[in-house]
Amino acid sequence: MIAVVGGGLIGACVAFELHDAGQDVVVFDAALPGAAWKASAGLLTPSNERLAGTPLEADARESLQLWPAFAARLERAAGDSVHYREVADDTTEFQRGEGQVHPPSVRRAALAHVSVCPTRVRRVYTYGSRLGLRTDDGTVHAEAVIMACGAWSADFGLPVWASQGQALLLRGAAEHSPRYARARRGFSLYALGRPDGMYVGATSRASNDTLGDPWAARWLTLAASQLLGDDVAERVEAQLVGLRPVTADGRPIVGPHPHLAGVFVATGHGRHGALLAPLTAARCLAWVEQRVSCEREIHPQRRV
Repeated sequence: MIAVVGGGLIGACVAFELHDAGQDVVVFDAALPGAAWKASAGLLTPSNERLAGTPLEADARESLQLWPAFAARLERAAGDSVHYREVADDTTEFQRGEGQVHPPSVRRAALAHVSVCPTRVRRVYTYGSRLGLRTDDGTVHAEAVIMACGAWSADFGLPVWASQGQALLLRGAAEHSPRYARARRGFSLYALGRPDGMYVGATSRASNDTLGDPWAARWLTLAASQLLGDDVAERVEAQLVGLRPVTADGRPIVGPHPHLAGVFVATGHGRHGALLAPLTAARCLAWVEQRVSCEREIHPQRRV
């Protein structure tokens, strides 16, 4: 069994990729408040995120190219749309081929046929060449572990911390393409239509608070009115709050755990989780296939 610790957008996409490749996979997800996907816009826009010339540019471009086929596979598997939309022509804000997805729909589709265990993993440990996961409901064993713990990754010795992001979801005007994008007071502001309404975001501050604060709500409401050209206060359906997992250099941690053999890490994606999800999932699958193949060659009689 392959254990995926964390059922957010990254964990769900990793689990889908493993399951789609025929691996026996279980997701351990405690549904903690503050999961980043709940407040994610779902933009797939390297240009608007100003990634050109940064260490993330190559991965962002590669992952963007993977999204059309990845979205199609998700939709075929789940029988439901993930609301992938691609920009057909260059605009002032976006380049051709960029676009958006709906993170809740992506996560739902990715987990449609994957086993999910609703418990919190407290510790992952090795004994010999085997792996154990101590959860709130007991101990389980695995052939390999993928840590996709998001803002909770520090619990497992990883240099990741939380950056709180807040956004608004407005009733009505659910268009499919991003409507606006502009920089204001250090934040990237945008309004885009989604199947659940109009999304306006987003704030950013170093905090692990999972509750929305009144200042952010007022600021976002004012920003939404400026972006959309009308008073939106009465259209606010929800204030969305998510904890982005961030690292010191802004780069995700995707690779073997520094101290735990047999554990692969997929975390620290910051505000780029949706964009980088397909590439991260592909890299996790490649590592798992190599790991499982090697273990079964060494221990042909062992089945965890």
